Amino acid sequence: MAHIMNTGVCPPMGKCIPQETVITNVRLAAAYVPYQKLCTLFSPIEALKHGTVFPELYSPYHRKERIYNPCGCK
Repeated sequence: MAHIMNTGVCPPMGKCIPQETVITNVRLAAAYVPYQKLCTLFSPIEALKHGTVFPELYSPYHRKERIYNPCGCK
């Protein structure tokens, strides 16, 4: 796992927004709910493995390694 050491040298807060700043008039999220078709179902064992009984809703999350760098330090 790659790590970046904090050297204390960061650019000015041009792109970063301090956590104390309240952001207004921003749409934070929108739900997307696909329709379920009752054509086929996973078996109980497969449903437990996939987290859903509906094959149409199975969407595995492929984790990517990311480096946390909130202020853009290089």
